[in-house]
Amino acid sequence: MLRQLWQRLSQSPKDNPLQRHVDRIESAIVACLVVGFLVAAPLLCLVAVRMAGAAAVREGQAESGWRPVTAVLQQSAAAGQIGGDVDASWVSARWRAPDGAWRHGLVAVELNAKAGQRMTVWVTPAGQLMHPPLTRADVLEWEVAGAMLALIGLAAVLVVAGGVVRVLANRRRMAGWARAWSATGPRWSSLR
Repeated sequence: MLRQLWQRLSQSPKDNPLQRHVDRIESAIVACLVVGFLVAAPLLCLVAVRMAGAAAVREGQAESGWRPVTAVLQQSAAAGQIGGDVDASWVSARWRAPDGAWRHGLVAVELNAKAGQRMTVWVTPAGQLMHPPLTRADVLEWEVAGAMLALIGLAAVLVVAGGVVRVLANRRRMAGWARAWSATGPRWSSLR
């Protein structure tokens, strides 16, 4: 594909009498878009991975004060509310905060959890319930997702730019063909 594109770009106007100037310009712009993607994609992925890594570091710093505590479920999963996850139920639980005070709130449990069951939850120094800290797998997932979204976004922008170039080139071609036909058409037919 790149070889054909290079051959098309390197042709002189004399090689193909049907090729118009707008065709060569369109080919050059498309080639620049392809080269731009090949150059920008790795750089954009690197930036996205670094941004996701920096966000994970900030999250890790925020999570550094969190502590695991044991919570006791106050109700079974059957009595809880099914939340966004199909395989989880939100039930009332009690736990002792790091400052010694008792706290209570809703925690997500598996559907077979029973009242009185103990589970580990993560809390802030004030005892506020939090999600479990990020793992290295979570950070890697963020980085991969960031890189993929950056690539998809770049590709979408370049495809739209290529489409705009194609539309503008086609308009120019159609205007040229209309001018040529208005000059040639009357000579083909005596009917007016």
